[in-house]
Amino acid sequence: MNAEINHRLLVPVQARGNVGKSTVLSVLASWLEQRAIEWHGFDLDPDHRCLERMFPEMVTLVPPGDEPEGDVVKLLRSCPSRPVTVIDPRAHLNAILLRSWEMIRFQHSFAAAGGRITVLLFPADDLEVMTDLDRTVSRLGDTVDYVVIRNRARAPRTRMFDGSELEAELSRFGAEVLEVPVLLSMARNHLAALEVEVGRGVSHVEAVANRELPLDPMVRMMIDDWVRGVFRRLDGIAGKLLPIGLAAGIRAAPAAGAPAAVPIRRGAKINRENL
Repeated sequence: MNAEINHRLLVPVQARGNVGKSTVLSVLASWLEQRAIEWHGFDLDPDHRCLERMFPEMVTLVPPGDEPEGDVVKLLRSCPSRPVTVIDPRAHLNAILLRSWEMIRFQHSFAAAGGRITVLLFPADDLEVMTDLDRTVSRLGDTVDYVVIRNRARAPRTRMFDGSELEAELSRFGAEVLEVPVLLSMARNHLAALEVEVGRGVSHVEAVANRELPLDPMVRMMIDDWVRGVFRRLDGIAGKLLPIGLAAGIRAAPAAGAPAAVPIRRGAKINRENL
C-alpha cells in the first residue's frame, strides 16, 4: 500500500439531511479555490444541486439512475487523476456510497494509487443519526480519515456524541474536528434572498468578494468575518483534507480571539480637581 497521499476524496457519509452538509461543502470548495488547490466535484443531489449551482465550472451533476452503485463507481474512477475530489451526495445515499466502495474495494485500490478518503461526519442529538454514524465508522474503521463537523447552527447540542464510546473510537482513528461558527440568521436570510434575486447559487466567498452583488454592506461584513473564521479552522486541519504535499504548504493561522481586555481603574481619567 502506498503511504504517500497524493489524492484526496472528501465526502460526507450521512443518512439524515438538514445537517448543514451543503453549507460545509460550499465553504470547503471555496477554501480549496482560495488556497489554489486543484479540485473537481460531483453533485449527486439533483433535487437541490447546491454544489453544482455554486460552482458550475468545477462540479459535474450526476443524477443517480436505476443502478446508482454503477454511477458512483464511474465517478470514483476519476479520483486518482486529481489532487482533490469532492462529492456532495443526496441525503440517504450513504448506504449506496458504502456499498459501491465495498464492491470494488475502493479504499484499498485508491490507497494503492496514492489516495485517501476523508469522511465528513455530522453528529446530532438524534438516536437515528448516531446509530447511522456508528454503523458507518464500524464498516470503514481506519481505512479512511474522518473529520467530525460540529455545526452549532444545525446541532446546538451533541450530548449523545460528547464523551461517548464513538467519540473515543474516532479519536483513536485520528479524527479531526471542524467547529463551524454560527452565521447570524440575518446574514443567512439576506444570502438566501440574494440567490433568489440573481437566480443562481451564491457562495459565501462570492457574496463577500463580488461587490456588484446587491448585498447590504453590513451583511457582507458579517459573512466575511464568518468565512475568515471557517477558513482558519480549515487551515488547521489541512492534513486531513489535502494531499500531503499540498497540506504542507498551508500554514495554520493563530485563532483570532477577542482583543485582550485593558484593565480600567475607576476614576483614573477624570478631572478630580473639579470634584
